[in-house]
Amino acid sequence: MTAARAAVTPAAAAVPEIVVAPNCLRGYASAAEVAGALVTGVRRARPGAHPVARPLADGGDGTLDALYAARGGSRRPVEAVDVLGRTRTAQWLALDRDTAVVETAAVCGLGALRPAELRPLEAGSAGAGQAVAAAVAAGARTVLVALGGTAVVDGGAGALAALGARFLDDRGREVEPCPARLPEAVTVDLAPARRLLAGVNVRLLADVRTPLSDNLQSFGAQKGVTAQNRPAAVRALRHFTGLLVGAGDHTAGERFLTPWFGAGGGIGFGLSAVAETTAESGAEALLEIADPDGHIGTAALVVTAEGAIDAGTWQGKLPGTVARLRRERGLPTGMVAVRAARTGAGPDPLVTTHLVPGAPPDGPLTGPALREGLARAAADACHAWAVRAA
Repeated sequence: MTAARAAVTPAAAAVPEIVVAPNCLRGYASAAEVAGALVTGVRRARPGAHPVARPLADGGDGTLDALYAARGGSRRPVEAVDVLGRTRTAQWLALDRDTAVVETAAVCGLGALRPAELRPLEAGSAGAGQAVAAAVAAGARTVLVALGGTAVVDGGAGALAALGARFLDDRGREVEPCPARLPEAVTVDLAPARRLLAGVNVRLLADVRTPLSDNLQSFGAQKGVTAQNRPAAVRALRHFTGLLVGAGDHTAGERFLTPWFGAGGGIGFGLSAVAETTAESGAEALLEIADPDGHIGTAALVVTAEGAIDAGTWQGKLPGTVARLRRERGLPTGMVAVRAARTGAGPDPLVTTHLVPGAPPDGPLTGPALREGLARAAADACHAWAVRAA
């Protein structure tokens, strides 16, 4: 976060006492719905309070909704395949005539799959490439690609194929670029995809700092990677990197080890082989856009939320980014979560974690129960803040 972004001038709007700035809860509630429930809890704990709601995202699920709420634009439909090749109608967002947003979770997401459908060696990111192609065909010259919440570990090979790249075996036959088949390819022709994206800037908004080299270890399990299929997934990614180098992408090896490029199963890693690309924190980018007055960094208390608070929280996820920003200024943050895990870090007096009561495995997480649980957790965060301030 830049100093210019963090500064609040005397002419800025009055700083609110409490801001609620949640992520969505994938599969359960949008960020706006979560924010509404948190606001209810804040008002319950502090009657007369006027909390400010800032529904946010970090590059994962809900990023398109958060940007649309903050900036407007035009939602555009696109026919795209999901990770198992089934055609679905998804959306991309035209922010203006030249700028588009593609959310990979909307086309390649975990949220649309049942546990039995997690097949990482067969899953592909072609849908993300189809959405990018649709945005470019409509005239976009800058495409923000939100990375996170995907069910793929193909490094973006499927997205490249959807943009025109051709993966060929030793007899010149096309190879399906899923992890199970990628090792059969001996070359990749990137020229068609490079022509399609010539003059297009791709801005990757990543939800985690993880490089592609660590993606499987950190996030593979949620995508169905097991001890049995992990070696094949690792071989596929390393083979894919070698194919890109062989096709003239001489920075592929370096990007394989670079933070942010492992987000979203590495989709941005693949796109970077054929377009001018930058990679950054999706959470910080959303804060820039959706909180222009910097209230999240200056309010007396911020209550944020996500499905899980765990080690991944501190690798770029929204709650960890908000807490880090505020910790640097000595300000407290209340984190609300469906579940939380110990990360090995010592207690932080500026960060309190509050679980949603009644969440699985203790009970159902249905609409009314979820709203009430979120409200109670937000009230608990306010009480903890009041005790600390007393």
